[in-house]
Parts: sequence; C-alpha cells; structure tokens
Amino acid sequence: MSAKVPLVRPISWLAFLIIIIVWISFMAIFAFLFQFNGIYIGSIIFFVLSISLQQIIPASHNKGMKAIKKNDFKTALEHFNNSVDFFTRYNWVDKYRAITLLSTAKMSYREMALCNMAFCYSQTNEAEKAKDLYEQILKEYPDNGVAFYSLNSINTFSNKTD
Repeated sequence: MSAKVPLVRPISWLAFLIIIIVWISFMAIFAFLFQFNGIYIGSIIFFVLSISLQQIIPASHNKGMKAIKKNDFKTALEHFNNSVDFFTRYNWVDKYRAITLLSTAKMSYREMALCNMAFCYSQTNEAEKAKDLYEQILKEYPDNGVAFYSLNSINTFSNKTD
C-alpha cells in the first residue's frame, strides 16, 4: 500500500463570503421570478453552475491532481504546465476566481499549478528543477508557505547529502 499524497487547500474566507452572496442572489432572483419554489430553483442552478465551472475551466488542473493521486507525476507535470499556461493567458479568471469559478481557494490556480509542478519534480528525482521552480514561486508569490517550506526541505536534505 502506498502513502497518500498530501493535499493542501487553504480557504479564502473573503471568497467564501462572496460565494455565499452570489448564492443568496441566485435564490433572491429566482424567488422573485418563481415565488417560493424559486429559492430551490436558484439553489439548484447555483450548485450546478458551481460544479460545472470548477470542472470545466480548470480541467487541466483537475487532470493534474488526478494524475498526482495515481502517482503519475510525469503526466501531472504536463497537465499542470497546461494549467499554468491557461491561467497566465487568462489571469483575470484566476484573479476573480470567487466569481468566475465560484472557488474558495486562497491560492490562485496558477500558483497551485506551479507548486504542484515543483512537487512533481521532487517526486521524479529532479530536485534541481523543483528547487528552481520553488524559488521562482517565492519571487512571484513571496507569502507562499508551501514553496518556502518545500525549498527549506530540499536545501536541508541536499546539505545532508553533501
């Protein structure tokens, strides 16, 4: 039996609040249109929309996560690279992810994809690539704890083997 890959998913409480407001807005609009049953209709439409947006838009990211769970790190790297490309090209989708994806994620999808790529490099014995990528992440996202502690681990481990 293999160990499960650890997953980190910090929540943005502001995004959570925004999503609750969007949900309430859906219920209010549909309640206005369809009276009492509108609350249910609005909720159902909101949840279908939420699931759809989170599955369709970050499709490469989701495929990368599935590959990681299967310990297929090479395939995961390809998917996360596609995710980075997508969210670099359409950074507004990532920036406003509470609205565009109805996502409570604290980290941007681009930031998550970069961290996941670095993790995949570390799992495929490409420590230098992982180290370089974690350093790049810290330049772009200085408060990224995953990159900070992972880089410290790589540095500590590489110092012990020298």
